[in-house]
Amino acid sequence: MIVLRTLLENQLSQNRALIAEHGLSFLVETGNKKILFDCSAGKAARRNAKKMNVSLKNVDYVVLSHSHYDHVGGYPDMIKHGVRAPLITGPQFFEEKYAQAGGKYVYLGCGFGRDFLKKENIEHRICEEKITLFPGCHVVGGFERKYEFEKAPARFVRQTAAGMVPDDFADEVCLVIESEKGLVVIVGCSHPGILNMLETIKNRFGRQVYAVFGGSHLVEADEERLSMTMDSLRDMGISIAGFNHCTGDAALRYMGECKDDTVYSHLKAGDCIFLS
Repeated sequence: MIVLRTLLENQLSQNRALIAEHGLSFLVETGNKKILFDCSAGKAARRNAKKMNVSLKNVDYVVLSHSHYDHVGGYPDMIKHGVRAPLITGPQFFEEKYAQAGGKYVYLGCGFGRDFLKKENIEHRICEEKITLFPGCHVVGGFERKYEFEKAPARFVRQTAAGMVPDDFADEVCLVIESEKGLVVIVGCSHPGILNMLETIKNRFGRQVYAVFGGSHLVEADEERLSMTMDSLRDMGISIAGFNHCTGDAALRYMGECKDDTVYSHLKAGDCIFLS
């Protein structure tokens, strides 16, 4: 059984006691292991977890998809409240993230550094291409860029020793769980491109992707890109797609109107998925 709990997303589901904010956080349970995937921007994911009657103190791993604030800003608060599990990130995670905006730069980074992890005695593992957390569960990064139309917005940059450079999101990672029906993929924002990520995973594992959940960063996609993305997802044979966060309302409406065999849903705060 794979259980995916949406601790935090931009919008609320039917449980109005929860909190919604711009960000993302999932609690993933598979076998007897728990993985905290992304931590939202602040305290909301932790507070929602308590209201959903799940404990985060006993998670086995924390995976941070990339170092934008809305996915990882809540991590120090999680540490403060008892989360001590090993942390897995991609490379270049601590290079500061910014967005260009009319001649200025807006800070989008995580708000903490290696010194924080050292002070808190947190084990930190860096995923270049694949780390196996335990049999059947992996963190994957280093995505190939096959689909030319999947470009990260030019406004995203990162600060390096050489100055500001375009952000290629080399730090982005995702979670891949093997199931009898195929691979289950959990993504954060899919800045390298949701199709690039799924294609890389399919080729690397030599198996079909059965389900994908998380942010697809189609919020700025035009109709042509949306159409090409949907066609490609259909051709990949994706059975279940639960997109949210940076997917955007237009893309979610587009998916809801599709008549193919893929089951699409919008995973809001409080929504859960149970896969046998």
